[in-house]
Amino acid sequence: MKVLLYNELNPSTIPGFSKLQQYLEEDNFRSAEVKKIGENLYRAKLNQRDRLLFSIYRYQEENYALILELIKNHAYQDSRFLRQVSSIDEDKIPVISKLEEPTGKQLVYLNPHHNSFNLLDKIISFDDRQQSIYDLHPPLIVIGSAGSGKTALTLEKMKQAIGDVLYVTQSAYLVKNSRDLYYAHHYDNPDQQIDFLSFQEFLESVRVPEGKPVTFQAFQQWFGRYRQGPLKDAHKLFEEFRGVITGPATDKSWLSREDYLNLGVKESIFLAEERELVYDMFEKYLAFLQKEHFYDSNIVSHQYLQYIQPRYDFVVVDEVQDLTNIQLYLIIKSLHETQNFILCGDSNQIVHPNFFSWSKVKSLFYRQNDLQTSDELIRILNTNYRNSPQVTDIANKILKIKNQRFGSIDKESHYLVESNGHNQGEVLFLQDTTSVRKELDSKTRTSTLFAIIVMTADQKPAAQQYFSTPLVFTIQEAKGLEYENIILYNFLSQEESRYREISKGVTLADLDQDIKYARAKDKTDKSLEVYKFYINALYVALTRAVKNLYWIESNPKQPLLDLLGLRNAQESLQLASQNSSLDAWRLEAHKLELQGKQEQAERIRNEILKQKTPGWQVITGSALAELKQKAIEKGDKNARMTLLEYGLVYEDQSIIDSLQKAGFKAAQHPEKSLQLLQQKHYSAYSFKKPDAVLRQVDQYGPDFRNIFNQTPLMVAAWMGNTEVIKALIELGADTEKVDDNGLTPFQIALAQTVRNESYAKKKLADIYEQLEPTSMSIQVDGRLIKLDQHTMEFFMLNLMIAMSYRVMTKKRFYRPAGFSSQDFIDAVQHIPYSILPERRKQRAYLSSILSKNEINKDDKYNRKLFYRVMRGIYVFNPYLALKVEGEWINIYDLLAIDKPVLQ
Repeated sequence: MKVLLYNELNPSTIPGFSKLQQYLEEDNFRSAEVKKIGENLYRAKLNQRDRLLFSIYRYQEENYALILELIKNHAYQDSRFLRQVSSIDEDKIPVISKLEEPTGKQLVYLNPHHNSFNLLDKIISFDDRQQSIYDLHPPLIVIGSAGSGKTALTLEKMKQAIGDVLYVTQSAYLVKNSRDLYYAHHYDNPDQQIDFLSFQEFLESVRVPEGKPVTFQAFQQWFGRYRQGPLKDAHKLFEEFRGVITGPATDKSWLSREDYLNLGVKESIFLAEERELVYDMFEKYLAFLQKEHFYDSNIVSHQYLQYIQPRYDFVVVDEVQDLTNIQLYLIIKSLHETQNFILCGDSNQIVHPNFFSWSKVKSLFYRQNDLQTSDELIRILNTNYRNSPQVTDIANKILKIKNQRFGSIDKESHYLVESNGHNQGEVLFLQDTTSVRKELDSKTRTSTLFAIIVMTADQKPAAQQYFSTPLVFTIQEAKGLEYENIILYNFLSQEESRYREISKGVTLADLDQDIKYARAKDKTDKSLEVYKFYINALYVALTRAVKNLYWIESNPKQPLLDLLGLRNAQESLQLASQNSSLDAWRLEAHKLELQGKQEQAERIRNEILKQKTPGWQVITGSALAELKQKAIEKGDKNARMTLLEYGLVYEDQSIIDSLQKAGFKAAQHPEKSLQLLQQKHYSAYSFKKPDAVLRQVDQYGPDFRNIFNQTPLMVAAWMGNTEVIKALIELGADTEKVDDNGLTPFQIALAQTVRNESYAKKKLADIYEQLEPTSMSIQVDGRLIKLDQHTMEFFMLNLMIAMSYRVMTKKRFYRPAGFSSQDFIDAVQHIPYSILPERRKQRAYLSSILSKNEINKDDKYNRKLFYRVMRGIYVFNPYLALKVEGEWINIYDLLAIDKPVLQ
């Protein structure tokens, strides 16, 4: 077999590597003393102390040993890849003499010219073009089509950065996804401090703006009340405000009326005679923002130029085409050295007329004194590894038509895509008939692998009338998504005049020519900006299809379709029924919710999963106050029992004390009552198999609340039921919701760990990673700080929150309420090594984290989490706020504990 080395390993530092490599290449596993120690994980013996960890993969009928890690001194517990392996006793594992054929997982692509590989969540082998870009130094702009691997390449480039690093993009979902890819397999780089932020979070990291960011949905509702004259398209107006009036300028918050009216014909979506009315609406828009407490991120970006300070050594901006000039300018201003950046994106995926072009990006950098050679910044990736060749072929024809009709936007935006897709698919052109619609609907309505895309929101009702699937998207909603099969429904027919104009003057012979760089012939022709949205929208819609495209048009006789080779629409098709499990639909709903697609997620829950609202009353807020009155003041026995149960669940000693004083007998023996409580309300969580809990989830969804305002995941964490937790996480249960103590499921597990030694030793290791959120957003001194899960500050703050309602209540009676190093030492002593290494359990280390993060401490990485009330005693910073379900809440209000007065 062939041997490939993980790119972060240096063979010269691995003792005996050459000899071991020879053994593996000869398939001599006996001499290499190979033993299997995990799922596709093998170890080979280098010498008496050191081992080499590798996996076996196949590519083009050949086996490859992929060397992952050097394990020194038998320290398997420190391995990145063996976290889930509880212990390894080498003496009990037999040596493998040879591999059983065929073996190994299949690789989609492997560059035969490279002897190394990269690694994110999966094995990555760069093609020659990708590798050449990987070897370059910043500054760098990477342009690539959907599926070209630009995000993976960029994340790997990030690993080379040293110091404070920022990854920023517009989409919060992409941020989380990229962050998870980066830290997959417990990747750690001690030379970096990385912030993964959406642009919204980046703004908040400078200073949290007052109010909420204006969304298109909020704008659309406002616009509906003020719509007048020829201004009927909300999207068009919204993008004019963002892309023309507020976005491009870096020296002012917005263009004056005079500046706007004097813009050239190529600088606005609107005709000159419409602009007075547009600016009238813009002034009303400014008043609307102020009145409704919204803010425009472009306007805030300009205002924040006065506050931004250089704080990053390296910046990556992903999907840069979704940002405006002023937003990008603000990001670059956060760099210590303005050349240390990578930008990546694809201007062909713009589905808003925002006037983005790579030439404008370059011109922005010409104003930076130390960036004089912008032409050398650009590198293009044009190989597509995602879409089938059939889909890519149609997409390329779209790009050719765009280039022939409108010329090139800039030199960087006129490339075709080369398909390296390994899945063959098909493009079916269909007549919009009753039989076709019925056939598609009946065979795809219960499948998560089919989605329907229409051009605008106005077309949705028609699509939803004929197709029952919840997966119906406008082109704006579809951006960033991908499905195995896409149904385009009347994409052209509803905008026929515009697409006829787009194809005007383009011939089939033109499409046989190579794409060429050329400016538009008529400089006064506004067609480019007016129609760019429509041609880009079609390109984006097509490329959402990974494998198959089903294109339905009510009017199939259109010039654009002729140019694409789609002349004869079929009036029937034969399609096998496609059905997805309810679990697959639950995951789809969760994914769409994370991406902000609430409408489709709700339709899945209502129409496919048929989830309903529980019939019981949840005890929280006013319901709790009413229960207390009924139990304590009126002496209602049933109310007293329910209140006692609530007090036991939340360890609320004041409730238990009040019931004891009222003479309620069950309150005199809380431990016995707790056992009865668990039998009565939580019996489903006591079984190893999750079936009983999942039956409730089927009815109410993964995040329903029981009478004590707990989600199933909170109860499972409280009970320490590993199998239930895993099942709930797989179904997309939300790890960040809080109970009435203000605790997340993760913090509940930490609280149980502190309380119960057996829980810490037997359960925590199996559930920790399932429950741990990737990050925690806090607000200190009016700005956002994102604590990543791999930092000790993240762990300490979560542990302190988990202990707060015990420690703070207990200590105030005999010494100042607060946390000491000893509290943390006691809390972590039984936490497994795989979660917290011994060095992080030492008093000196724990004390250093507390001290470094005191609110008055002078330290570059001070998060200002703690306030020292006296020597060795700490409480939360009184001004610390957490972002809970999208809202900022002061930590003392969240936990309902007394706030200290600063001395």
